[in-house]
Amino acid sequence: MKRIILLAVALFFCCHQISAQKWVDALKGVASSAIEEIAGGKLTAARMIGTWNYYQPGIKLSSEDIASELAASAVTTSIQKQLATYYQKVGIKQGSCAFTFNTDGTFTSIFGSRTLSGTYTFNAETSQLQLNYGKGLLNLGSIPAYVHMNGDKLQIVFPVDKLVKILVSLGSKSAKLAPLMAVVEKYDSVKLGFEFAK
Repeated sequence: MKRIILLAVALFFCCHQISAQKWVDALKGVASSAIEEIAGGKLTAARMIGTWNYYQPGIKLSSEDIASELAASAVTTSIQKQLATYYQKVGIKQGSCAFTFNTDGTFTSIFGSRTLSGTYTFNAETSQLQLNYGKGLLNLGSIPAYVHMNGDKLQIVFPVDKLVKILVSLGSKSAKLAPLMAVVEKYDSVKLGFEFAK
C-alpha cells in the first residue's frame, strides 16, 4: 500500500513539474513580446544577425489580451508536436535546418539537403521580415514572415498559407496539413514556422 501511495505522490509531482514548465515557457514568450514592444523591435534586429540552427517548430498565437495570449502559449506544445511530424517528412529537423542573416541584408537558409539564399529586409517596428529568395530550384520568390524572440530563441513565423507554400515546395502535400489547420484557425492571429537557437 505504501508503494502505491509513493507512486501516486511521485506521479503528482512529475505531472505538476511538466505543467509548471509549460507555464514558465509561456511566461518567457509573453515577456519577450513585452520587451520587443518596449524596444520597438530594435533589440530583435540586432540579435537576429548570425547563424541560427533549427530547434523546434515556432508558433505565434496572438489574442486581444495577455491572459488569452498566455493560454494560447500554453497549448503550443501539442501543435509543435504535430508540426514536427510534418517537418521531418520534408527534411526539417535539428541538424539539417538553419538560417544565417548577414549585416549586408543577405541570408542563407538550409532545409534538409537544400540550401537557398537571397536578400532580406526587416522592419523593427512591425517585426516583419521580407525574405526575397533568388531564382532557383524551388522558386519561392518573396515571402513575408515575422521575427520574434522567445527567451533566447529566435522565431521566424509565417502566415499559415505562406508556410504551406514552403512545405509544399519542399515536398509535402497540402491535404496532409488540413488536420493541423483545423486546430490553429481557432486563434485570432496564427503564424507558424520555426524556432532557432544559436
